[in-house]
Amino acid sequence: MEVRKNVALDRKHVRMLQPIIEKHQGNFSAAIRELVELVDVIEKKYGSIDALKESAITEKTKRDEYIENHYGVVVPSQILHWLLREHQFDIPPKQYLLFSMYSYLRERAHLEGRIDENPSEWEALLNEFYHDLGWPIDIRIRSSSNLVTVEVIGFDSQINRLAFLISAMNLACGSVHYRIIEMEDIQTAIFATFEECETEEEASENIHNFFGSESILE
Repeated sequence: MEVRKNVALDRKHVRMLQPIIEKHQGNFSAAIRELVELVDVIEKKYGSIDALKESAITEKTKRDEYIENHYGVVVPSQILHWLLREHQFDIPPKQYLLFSMYSYLRERAHLEGRIDENPSEWEALLNEFYHDLGWPIDIRIRSSSNLVTVEVIGFDSQINRLAFLISAMNLACGSVHYRIIEMEDIQTAIFATFEECETEEEASENIHNFFGSESILE
């Protein structure tokens, strides 16, 4: 039995329906029938539309939360490379390298104290974070006395360097300031040793001394 109903839609809902209407070559009735069938499938799986909405709201990854709360952006690899090549002789501004990542992660994991006091926790947290973003890197952090060593390992040298610069700037501008005293940059890894220094300005300038005279991304 066929039932005919008049349906009033505003422009917003028509725009939302446009892809499925085009799929059915402009047949509005066929589009509505497919939507009704889809709703039936969803109700059988989730119990109700409200349950689906609740699931969509609560089931967020850390990446979703980071993007929502801190305006982070997950950039496709090809676009990231293009952006970095365009600025190959620059170091990104300090505020871009900091972008509250370390404070955000510390808050999420309830990490207290300096990075040299719990390097293994920071190592695990950063690796989980970057892997969640899809960055193909592994970070290793060690500490002894007033020294911190950081290794960024991955097959993409451009992403390696960007991830290293983010770590270096956060070490420079934290509650304790660290400057680079030794660094080795090879195709698949960056190894660096940091030591405590007096001021944030000294630590930040130190990063430019290591990277400013060369291309950040070769």
